[in-house]
Amino acid sequence: MTKAANEQPLGDTDSDETGQYLDDIDAMSLEELEHRLPEAQEALDSIEAKLEELMGLRDAALVCAAAMAARLAALKQAGDRVG
Repeated sequence: MTKAANEQPLGDTDSDETGQYLDDIDAMSLEELEHRLPEAQEALDSIEAKLEELMGLRDAALVCAAAMAARLAALKQAGDRVG
């Protein structure tokens, strides 16, 4: 997979482009598909790595949100005691 394709934001996918890509795959012979299999596996590995990275970021965001909620609750409780 090319570096540019790997860095493309997820929201920038064009459904017409995807449809054309799938049509091209459908038109390939078995030999062509077998020849391109390593490239497809590399792309899949790249997607899996990105997904794993995104899941890690999601987990970190959830932990931060929980910590912030706990801090806000503690501040509110402290404010109630003072007020």
